Amino acid sequence: MTKHLDRGADVAVLGAGAIGLCVALELATRGHRVSVIDRDALDDACLAASMSPRRASTWAAGGILPPANLATSTDPIDQLRGLSHALFPELANRLQDRTSIDCQLERCGGLYLSNSPGETASMVGMVSYWNELGIECQTLSADDLLSREPGLDQWLNLHPSARAWFVPDEYQIHPPSLIRALVSACRQLGVALLGETTVCEIHDVDSGVKVTCEDGGTCYPKHVIACGGAWLGKMSTSLQLHQSIVPVRGQMLLLRSPRRMFASVLNLGHRYLIPRRDGTVLLGSCEEEVGAQHGTTPRQLAELRRFASDLLPDLISAEEIGAWSGLRPMTFDGFPMCGKLPGSERVFIAGGHFRSGLHLAPGTAVCLADLIEGKQPPLDLEPFRVGKQQTPPISNIDGSRHARG
Repeated sequence: MTKHLDRGADVAVLGAGAIGLCVALELATRGHRVSVIDRDALDDACLAASMSPRRASTWAAGGILPPANLATSTDPIDQLRGLSHALFPELANRLQDRTSIDCQLERCGGLYLSNSPGETASMVGMVSYWNELGIECQTLSADDLLSREPGLDQWLNLHPSARAWFVPDEYQIHPPSLIRALVSACRQLGVALLGETTVCEIHDVDSGVKVTCEDGGTCYPKHVIACGGAWLGKMSTSLQLHQSIVPVRGQMLLLRSPRRMFASVLNLGHRYLIPRRDGTVLLGSCEEEVGAQHGTTPRQLAELRRFASDLLPDLISAEEIGAWSGLRPMTFDGFPMCGKLPGSERVFIAGGHFRSGLHLAPGTAVCLADLIEGKQPPLDLEPFRVGKQQTPPISNIDGSRHARG
């Protein structure tokens, strides 16, 4: 059945993860008529489900927002992270005021632990970098650590040479609540939201951009912003992004504990424990290059469970209430894509943010909205230029009709 597409939209945003919805919200707030198209259902029942079937990596994310400092950053990704980090508190407050949905943004701080020479060396380098950026980081003694998190006493006894650092400016947010709030705010601002619809072709035409969906529906917005996450490379052959994105699977496990057992995010290597307000504990994660394949595996979930119980033995008996996976969009050069598609003045790309899509969403939205309006974005977007992630680089869309932009 052909679904209704908003044929009068100024901008069509393709993808309803954190980046797509933040872009739509920013543009709608500035007065643009916006539509959002997504593969997944966007109805209230689906979004309110405690274990949503949504495939967007935002819903599957842990929701950790590591510390960042825009004023002192020189690395392009850290600059984008710093911009977003500064925007998040205002965004969360604005969403709650407008929708009454609490995104559960919390400046809980992050504890970074190491119990091997390699992990310690990596953290020493990270702490040095944070110091250069002026990000507060406290080196903790064993007594300091146990004073802050008494539940780590058994882990510390097993690893007497362990090291610990505390970063006060680490946040956490509840990704499903953020998605619900963004969807609700977009609706209130008149954004047309079309779920369960897959885009298959995107072409420049004289009147704008022709967007064709698998069900035969078409629309002709003035501009398109493709934010398809791990699916971006397969969205349309005309984008020529099939060699730019590699999906990387991560698996998550959610446990229920009788009480909030710790206050801060616990980070050890690439894995973490997140204490949520409702007493649940989120465990993550892993990196698996298995293609566009969702699903959890007993081996990875068992490893996550073992990791959690090693840190906090009281979690051994915690009830398992959910497990899921998400696909992170990784680019070949490690940089997100933010900007115009080469050869087009109307098609823009915002994707490839890998593990940081949720964190980088507000800053990405501001930059893309500025580009749409012909304004200078707050950051230099050259490092995020679309097309440099693959070989040979993109030269045009729709064949050789356009010069490189």
